[in-house]
Amino acid sequence: MNPNIRIILWLGLSFLSQLVLAQTDKNQLSEKKRLEFDKHFFEGMKEKMIENLEAAESAFNAAILVNPKNANVHYQMAQIMLIQKRQDAAIYHAERAFNLEPNQIWYSKYLVELYKSSGDFAEAAKVCEIAYKATQDNHFLYELSFLYNNKKDAKKALAVLNKLEKQKGIQEDIIRRKEDIYLKQNNIKAAIKEIEKLCKAFPKQVSYLGMLADLYMNANRQNDALQIYNQIQKADSRNGYAALSLADYYLSKGNIDSYFAQLILAMQSSLEPNVKMQVMALIIPGSMLGTEHRARCKTLIDTFIVYHPMAPEPHLLKGDMAMQARDLELARKEYLLSVEKNASSILAWEQILFCSQQMGNYQYLLDDSEKMIKIFPDYSNAHLFHSIAARQLNRMDTAFESARKAVSFSLDEPTLIQTLSNLGDIAHYAKQYQTSDSAFEAVLALEPNSALSLNNYAYFLSLRNTQMDKALNMSKRSLELDPNNPSSLDTYGWILYHLNKLEEAQKYIEKSLALSPNNAEVLDHLGDILFKLGNQEEALSNWKKAQLLGLDTPLLQQKIKNKSLPQN
Repeated sequence: MNPNIRIILWLGLSFLSQLVLAQTDKNQLSEKKRLEFDKHFFEGMKEKMIENLEAAESAFNAAILVNPKNANVHYQMAQIMLIQKRQDAAIYHAERAFNLEPNQIWYSKYLVELYKSSGDFAEAAKVCEIAYKATQDNHFLYELSFLYNNKKDAKKALAVLNKLEKQKGIQEDIIRRKEDIYLKQNNIKAAIKEIEKLCKAFPKQVSYLGMLADLYMNANRQNDALQIYNQIQKADSRNGYAALSLADYYLSKGNIDSYFAQLILAMQSSLEPNVKMQVMALIIPGSMLGTEHRARCKTLIDTFIVYHPMAPEPHLLKGDMAMQARDLELARKEYLLSVEKNASSILAWEQILFCSQQMGNYQYLLDDSEKMIKIFPDYSNAHLFHSIAARQLNRMDTAFESARKAVSFSLDEPTLIQTLSNLGDIAHYAKQYQTSDSAFEAVLALEPNSALSLNNYAYFLSLRNTQMDKALNMSKRSLELDPNNPSSLDTYGWILYHLNKLEEAQKYIEKSLALSPNNAEVLDHLGDILFKLGNQEEALSNWKKAQLLGLDTPLLQQKIKNKSLPQN
């Protein structure tokens, strides 16, 4: 055993021996019994300290058999029982310890906490009452006020708090507890009297004046509230809470200019950046600043930046404003400034990735997601976006590995479904067909009626011309779930084409084009069907339309050049 631990154990046991000896003397044990008790008790303490709980329990039980009236051994047993999650047994022994020595503060406190954790507030209150009489410790009065309030006995709770106030004088924690009780009773007048009393006792404490002004405002005593808010601002021009309270007042009166002026003061104030962020997040989406709303929002954010140059929050807000204006390049720039100042903001990183994706700039998306992965290596969405970017940049091996990582880091079912679906898509294009099929099977096991997954899985099987009956059934089911989806109509038509049901295939492909007339891939499919139906001119026309719309695969080029389908 470490010598330092041995010394600590010896000191602890020496202290406990004094406590035990005092109790055993009082219980008038014979010398033989006292020695036997000490032997078992100290054995129990030793085993408890090295966390050998079963041996400790056995030793303490032996001590209790020798002297059942020793409070400390019951207290130690209660702790052992609680560690083992034997709540009822813990309460039993804690009750024994308390009943034997109600003036021992630690026993009382322990029993109160056990009752509170089991929801027995009435018994906890009884213990506090007895313990206070025995010890005169104010801790039990504080506990009583909480317990009575929990039992919805406001009268008793207030009586206890008034008693405390007489003993300790006017203190914020006591006054605030009384205020809270009065407000729950909708007795705002009484609550005001309490805070007025606090303000009178501490006239230089500005925060107490702010509490009083807020209560006046709630009591519809607006003139009294305004007087205090103005008084606070004169004393402390950077008091943001007063500015926000006045802003709310002016907004309620429709005085937009004064409302805006107070918001400027709030942005200049010493309020924490996260508080200012919350204020602005409520204002930006609306139009409460009138016809100049956007310009005034910009002024507020710029003021925010001046007074908090290192804060990430205002740049998040500027990014949000740019997003509203659909200026994705500027939004991304502001979000990047935000993460420069606080790289740990997942929200900002998510917005950066969203901007890059919406811009269609997949090099941005790849770079941004790689930066995010360095900071959040286990964050599924970062790997998901990385895989999407790599796929668009035709880096299929990278896309496949990132898609697999996105799945492995998924922490909930919706995310798992999304990442598995993405893996199914990317694995197909990476020619990892077995993984693609497994991913889609896993998605459909979790979400059997996912029209998108049914459609994509069916389409990929049709492209490989494998398991066509299964593909047809899944495609048909996806159409039942989403009958007007042009992609699902195209898939069903394309499967019918592979099954040589050409007229029926043409019907579904044309339905798809009616809903989405400029889909190059569907036009290409229609061209193939028309060619097999013997309409070579219309087939060629559709292939050329597909090429003009951006589909430029080697196979399509060959079909246009040769004016025919390639021979199998």
